[in-house]
Amino acid sequence: MSIIKIDNNNIKINTENIVYSKGYSRPSKSILDPNLYNKYKSIKDSFNLFEELRDNLLDECLNYMFSSVININENIYTLDGECYNLISFNESKFYNITNKLNCKYSNYIIVLNEIYTYPKIQYIYILSGYFENVRICMSKISNFIVIVCYNKLKNLDFILKNDLYIKDFNVKVDEVVIKYLKDDNDDYFRNIINLNDKITKKCESLSQLTNLNREICIISKYYKALIEKKCNMNCNCRPSNIFYSDLLECYICENCLVLTRFLTV
Repeated sequence: MSIIKIDNNNIKINTENIVYSKGYSRPSKSILDPNLYNKYKSIKDSFNLFEELRDNLLDECLNYMFSSVININENIYTLDGECYNLISFNESKFYNITNKLNCKYSNYIIVLNEIYTYPKIQYIYILSGYFENVRICMSKISNFIVIVCYNKLKNLDFILKNDLYIKDFNVKVDEVVIKYLKDDNDDYFRNIINLNDKITKKCESLSQLTNLNREICIISKYYKALIEKKCNMNCNCRPSNIFYSDLLECYICENCLVLTRFLTV
């Protein structure tokens, strides 16, 4: 997991150079490994380890970047004393999010489920020309991305068509940003593929299957406690409370929800 920071630059977008399309852009080879992506997409997610954590993913990512995270209401957060407006990027036409970024707020949090296409990373890179800096953070747990846009210097001054998809903004993204993003995407695919393989093997054995739901439940509780900073570090970790997680390849204490690679005896 990387926190990618893009400082303000002099990027200028010429709306006449934007290439539009009637269809959604395909995943870009520059941002992900096609073989890993295809294998990841082929997984039939019978066991979703992190389904119960969907509501915690925003806090997870924000805690990586800020020491103080306060949720004021559904769309407003205070992060290290600064006010941020939350925006969901749940479409690929970029039109609505551009209008929302021109609201009265100076700072914004943009959430989205993935960055697999080049136009998306181009758009985020373009935003760095309008803010003091832009930071990209991917969840370690699930397919969830947070974009933090700090201190808007000017409103977005380009106009996008509302009825078409964008195929190319005709802006070259810094190769360092591309590399970090690709590494994070590929690491996520590998982790999910690896977990799926382990779960599939467990399902082949009745004795292992009986413990699988328990293990998934404890792992989910662990990550939730970690995000909410509620792990009990004063636990004596009795051996009867400790079990080995094949999925995470470490020991977990069910009481304090602390992970260790060494069994306490």
